[in-house]
Amino acid sequence: MRASATLRKLAGTASVLLLTLLLAQPSGATHAARARLTTSADASAYPLADRLATDVTGRDAYRHLRELQRIADASGGNRGYDTIGFTRSVRYVSGLMEAAGYHVVQQAVPYTDFDVEKERLVVSGAREGDPDIPVLMTRFTPSTGPTGINAPLVSPPTGRTGCTSADYDGVKAAGAVVVLARAACGYGVQQQVAAGAGARAVLLYYPTPSPENIYRLIGFTPPAFTIPVASVSQREGESLSRAAAGGGVRVHLTLRAHDVARTTVNLTAETAGGDPDNVVLIGSHLDSVTEGPGINDNGSTAAAALQTALELAHHQHSVKNKVRFVWWGAEELVDIGSEYYVSHLTATERQRIAAVLNGELISSPNYARFVWDPGSGGSHVISEQFAAYFDSKGLPYERQSPDAIGSDHLAFSAAGIPVGGIDGGNLKVKTPAQQARYGGEAGQMFDHCYHQACDGLGNINRKALDDNAPALAWVLGRLATYDGDVRAAAQGKGRLR
Repeated sequence: MRASATLRKLAGTASVLLLTLLLAQPSGATHAARARLTTSADASAYPLADRLATDVTGRDAYRHLRELQRIADASGGNRGYDTIGFTRSVRYVSGLMEAAGYHVVQQAVPYTDFDVEKERLVVSGAREGDPDIPVLMTRFTPSTGPTGINAPLVSPPTGRTGCTSADYDGVKAAGAVVVLARAACGYGVQQQVAAGAGARAVLLYYPTPSPENIYRLIGFTPPAFTIPVASVSQREGESLSRAAAGGGVRVHLTLRAHDVARTTVNLTAETAGGDPDNVVLIGSHLDSVTEGPGINDNGSTAAAALQTALELAHHQHSVKNKVRFVWWGAEELVDIGSEYYVSHLTATERQRIAAVLNGELISSPNYARFVWDPGSGGSHVISEQFAAYFDSKGLPYERQSPDAIGSDHLAFSAAGIPVGGIDGGNLKVKTPAQQARYGGEAGQMFDHCYHQACDGLGNINRKALDDNAPALAWVLGRLATYDGDVRAAAQGKGRLR
């Protein structure tokens, strides 16, 4: 995932320590009591936060997930940003929010989409039975032309990644289609090197513990892609690589697509009360990939945020700081909705946003628990609140950089706004130490259905949802009732109260 250029730097360590103390204490604490307070969650100190954490249950969030699953089932199996499934998801959320008393606004977001007209891969000389292999065209990369490409299939020898021109020594890549495993240098580089060797197209596969999975990629810098690129599953990719090593294999690859201008929406609502110069924003993307229903990614966080909003509706006139809820559009096309939102804020509007909360895949089936923490600045202060909640509940967690998972918070972070959040893991593989900490199965992905058709209700880990949905609600309630200026304190301008 990418982010806009940084507009402002976050605060230094001394300022952050000050805000940590501010957020850790109840308003009106004596000086001696302040000295004794830590960032542990005190149930008697933060009544709204505790009320929300009690009322926002995994069971209630799951009820919303059932509705999102029904929407996907009735909409071709997905809730993609450019589909009726997304439109129906927006109607579901906005209907409940309006019924709860919120004024809901739909912000129109123009964007460039990539319509795939045809994607087909036929192999000859290597397969018995059906010669067709499922293939997914990489977005914003060149088409093959109407008749496709009919060419020999080649692959570098084992141990070569296709990241350097030397990897093609002795490989007849000129005029061929190359099959490669995704490597650390990046598939953009792999495509450039293959094109430099004369290849006509590239087929990529992603090595994971779930070899049947296939992932649609995005060409983040379209001018850098000069030949067609598509994905196959690891199982098919490895089979093709072995067959190509023996020679005599040909493929007929047809990839056709075109850019198209479209409009998605960001769905926004905020509390009637609260300081408008001290806004706490909680967001989550409402769209899925077009290849699946997106119930964990990111229906899980969207549902938790929705239930938090419904419970907060009863208190929306009495919060100290204004709370803004946003469900983003087209995150799966790389943060389209959130980047548009941030880029269209005035300097004054941007300054009013004190903190941004986000979450991703908070109910991964083989979950871990990651708290986003850059180690310093206002974002670190927010991470301490998540840590305080999990510590109070005896729930294990790990800290990682907010950049470790690409999502909508990055647009705010790049604009200098403190961000915080949690995720349950996606493509990475659980370690034995993490298995001991959280349970589950080491050696497997945190979410084997990430960006797959199987990301439905059956992919939800109910315990993770039960634990994580209240955590988001608690931190939101903590910031909503904080008796001070979160941003000012993060910038070293706050004072103990």
